[in-house]
Amino acid sequence: MKNTSCVLILSCDKYADLWYPFFEIFWKNWPDCPIPVYLGSNTISYKDRRVKTILSGKDENWSSSYKKILNQIPEKYIFVWVEDGFVIRKVNTNKVVMIFDFMERNNANHIHFRPLPKPDNLIDINFGAYHKCTPYRVNLVGFWRKKYLLKLLLDGENGWDFEIMGSYRSSYDEGFYCLNYILFDYIHAIEKGKWLPEASNYCKAYGYKIDKNNREFITRLMIIKSKLKSIYFDFMMKTNSRFRVKTMDLLRKLLVSY
Repeated sequence: MKNTSCVLILSCDKYADLWYPFFEIFWKNWPDCPIPVYLGSNTISYKDRRVKTILSGKDENWSSSYKKILNQIPEKYIFVWVEDGFVIRKVNTNKVVMIFDFMERNNANHIHFRPLPKPDNLIDINFGAYHKCTPYRVNLVGFWRKKYLLKLLLDGENGWDFEIMGSYRSSYDEGFYCLNYILFDYIHAIEKGKWLPEASNYCKAYGYKIDKNNREFITRLMIIKSKLKSIYFDFMMKTNSRFRVKTMDLLRKLLVSY
């Protein structure tokens, strides 16, 4: 695993103020990470001997920058994560090793780090599988075969486009799985470019400094809207794939973005 797998924290210059608290918390909860850890950004590097920064250059668009980062990574398999997801519980390294081994044995293209959406069928106690054409079978974060991920990325898309349209582009491909449990606990730090109170309070409680001058705090109204969206999304992800497809088709007909 050590020679074929890695962790990529996908980020960009405008989120550089999050890197210090993110990595302090990351290393606290995954001190024995046995594989290379990369930080993907545009032009700014992060100074930490445990992290190798990969730069994409001037940001043209999300997917083009992402491909430039991936093309500089030699490993075959990647666990992709983002800088605004603070890992707040210990990561079980043995489980991570088990997941990468599963990818190799089963020629997997993508594995969700949690059962969202729920799998179409169970393989064993650890893994479930997604059928072809299952909505949201593509997730930005999770375990990826790098070669397949590069093929799936389309220049000009943003991360949201990638999850929606990437799911369509992957509709007839095999090799999509999920864990039957969440791999680790985390909290979202940022919403609409602003600090969420749970993350800022966590950093304050554990003594991790955040740059309050560089980023505003989210308003109460935005928090309510965000929670309503999360409730709707989590409900949809827990339904079976046929229901999700019918609902998504209906929303498209009603011209509602999803």
